[in-house]
Amino acid sequence: MTSRRPAPGLSVFGPDTAPPLVLVHGIRLSAAMWRPHARRLAPEFRVSTPDLPCHGALTDRPFTLDAAVATVRLAVREAYEATGRRPLLVGLSLGGYVSLAHAARHPEDLAALLLHGCTARTTGRRAAAYAAAGRLNDRMGYERSARFQAWAMRRMLPPESAEAVLAGGFHLPALTEGVAELRRHDFLALAGRLTTPTLFLNGGSDLPFRADERRFLAAVRAAGTPARLFHTPGGHLLSLTDPDRFAALLRRAHRQLLPTAG
Repeated sequence: MTSRRPAPGLSVFGPDTAPPLVLVHGIRLSAAMWRPHARRLAPEFRVSTPDLPCHGALTDRPFTLDAAVATVRLAVREAYEATGRRPLLVGLSLGGYVSLAHAARHPEDLAALLLHGCTARTTGRRAAAYAAAGRLNDRMGYERSARFQAWAMRRMLPPESAEAVLAGGFHLPALTEGVAELRRHDFLALAGRLTTPTLFLNGGSDLPFRADERRFLAAVRAAGTPARLFHTPGGHLLSLTDPDRFAALLRRAHRQLLPTAG
């Protein structure tokens, strides 16, 4: 497997002749979290993994939804120009909300959309709890918080996933910036604008982020867009706790979604 960096914050694995996937990471992590999946999926796929603003190589850039969508669009367009095919866009948590917004604004860019762990509305009391967690992280201090999170990841994750997460580092200001920005937007309304075939993939035990999954599914279907909801055993960190299964789910999603793309 080869790795190259066509632009700051973007890593690419696999040949230009393979079908393109673009994988967007979760909050406070980085594109490095996808290295275990790239090992499993390339060269069967061409895997692109961008860093979001305030994360990874773009840690000095403030996080806004507009800037995040623009960053993902650069990766999506790069994948299309390299392969001649529109990619399957996959977003996890924060990356899922960003990917949803990208698909609502630029449906012509994509073949299909997979959203993992991002079917809870980002407004109201539930979102306020995540904002409070961000403030607690700020009070702890980033160095102390990073040490604690590194310890927790080593305990929760298999060594390969922990190594990938730690290689990319923790970008803790993003907790405050990212949650505050998400609370400014109605992602359920954005879901109602989707015209891209969509799969919502949730861990069965990821109850906080499953809270509004039926509403999200109904919103996409009400627009006349093909959409499915699929549950799999696991929690919010399923992609990291079981990269073998998550990679297999991506293969299955690609097989099912791409034939429905217009």
